[in-house]
Amino acid sequence: MKSQQPLDHSLRAEIMDELHARPFSKLTAPSRIAYIALKPEEDGLHSPDKAREQLLDFLSFYGAQAPKEGAVYHFADLGKEGGPSLTLKWENHSEFATYTLTSSDMGDSPFAPDLHAHFRPEWLERYPARRITSAVIQLEMESDGMAVEHRVNTDLRQWFLNEGFAAAWVSDQMAVLAGNFHFDDEGHIRFAILGRKGIGPRRLGRIAQRVLEIETYKSLALLTLPVARPIFAELNQINADLSRIVTVMSEQDNDHKESLNKLQTLSARIAVLESSSAFRFSAGRAYEKLVHERIAILREERVLGRQLFAEFMNRRFDPIMRTCKATHDALQESADRAAKASELLSTRVSVTTAEQNRQLLHQMDRRAALQARLQETVEGLSVVAISYYAVSLLTYLLAPLTKMMPISKTMLAAGLVIPVVATAWIAMHRLKEKLIRKGEDHDKPARDNQEN
Repeated sequence: MKSQQPLDHSLRAEIMDELHARPFSKLTAPSRIAYIALKPEEDGLHSPDKAREQLLDFLSFYGAQAPKEGAVYHFADLGKEGGPSLTLKWENHSEFATYTLTSSDMGDSPFAPDLHAHFRPEWLERYPARRITSAVIQLEMESDGMAVEHRVNTDLRQWFLNEGFAAAWVSDQMAVLAGNFHFDDEGHIRFAILGRKGIGPRRLGRIAQRVLEIETYKSLALLTLPVARPIFAELNQINADLSRIVTVMSEQDNDHKESLNKLQTLSARIAVLESSSAFRFSAGRAYEKLVHERIAILREERVLGRQLFAEFMNRRFDPIMRTCKATHDALQESADRAAKASELLSTRVSVTTAEQNRQLLHQMDRRAALQARLQETVEGLSVVAISYYAVSLLTYLLAPLTKMMPISKTMLAAGLVIPVVATAWIAMHRLKEKLIRKGEDHDKPARDNQEN
């Protein structure tokens, strides 16, 4: 990384280094390659710190130089002095790390497993990462295209255990790449690269890197299938339950509360499936795209009628990924149907509740009208009672005046009835209005708060 300039953005150097973070190896023929990709069993457990710790443990066994802090790739020479060359290329990715060993020692037979012996079982067991794939590459050189094709028809058939294999001219017919994506007796995937005279170390390195990326991304993409299978099976039951709930909802006399509870339970099941599988489905789509991109970069051309890598993926890999995509789409459709059913049921519950509220308000209005009429009757009776007692009291109070005036006690009482009744009625009416205004003034702040 170059030194940061004062006027540079703080991330300028970092993002520039990222463009060149994983350079290709320079390979010469003949040579052999042993490769492993390590990923923890559970998603999300891979971390740069743990990957670096595992690398340092590996390098310390050979006394090799450690990488810089924060490095995402590292080259190291593991060969003994005076012995055949042995180099390591390590790369750290978002959820896996790769180890690539290259040796010029061709051994006694093609695809000899001795290179993989460097990945010691006790070293692998100390860390949570496990092999998601392991591969061997036999890299050899021929003088011309005819010699390459001859070896495709002879040696490659024996190398791949007489099984069907894909082979193609790549890199503008400068090399033949072959592989069958089957485990050999040692549990590794075999690939062969037969170069023509004139192909350079960088191009050989790019071809080897691309085929290892294809194998790794293919394996990681296929991790989606074990996630998709149980989800697809559970979706059949979920869709059946959802159909029954919707059928019950269409009935007029169904219990909306019970249907809503069932829908909520069903939606929770779907949400759990979505949250637990979202990362794997997303990663699977990304890895699938990378597989096809890496194959396209190879620029395949047919050799001796063999199937191309693109054809192999189209027949074997793509149907699996389409199954995963169909499962993901079905999960999304089930979630959408459950959401629509919940919305429909919520609308129906809202309409039913509104109708019940309307009927309740109508009943309250009727009760209020009855109470008003009853209150008016009570008020009239109250005026009569109050007037009766008031007239009686006033008659007793004013009775002495009848001795000084030419009027009888009866006439006095009769004269008091009308003013007393009027006074009592006016007093009751004003008291009623005062109470009503007081109630309205008390309710006004509450209404204002609701409006705000």
